[in-house]
Amino acid sequence: MEWCARCDNGRFVCESHPDRPFFGVRACGCGAAGDPCPACNPSEVTVPEMPDDFQEDLNVAEQHFPRGKHRGKPVGTPPADEAEHFMKCPDCGCWVDCRDLRAVFDHAKPLPHPKEDSLQ
Repeated sequence: MEWCARCDNGRFVCESHPDRPFFGVRACGCGAAGDPCPACNPSEVTVPEMPDDFQEDLNVAEQHFPRGKHRGKPVGTPPADEAEHFMKCPDCGCWVDCRDLRAVFDHAKPLPHPKEDSLQ
């Protein structure tokens, strides 16, 4: 891989200042989120390439969002009936209560989805 001057090979740039790296000595530091570097880490179709030292913590969602504990807040006009709180998962066809953030996060993962949400 050639050296990327935009992100200093960190693969991410500042969301507010895309000409500055998100990691490293020259990191922006403005507090904005990081975006994949458009020069060396384009992600329009695929998942962006993560830094070499990145380690995914698979237990974070369970620690912070236990099933049924956290509820979302409605946005916009109130639903006409209870059915409007549910969406059908395009992957498995199960109905997900969008007020249950843990169930929504579970359905963002690859198949198979949790048994609690399967068709009965």
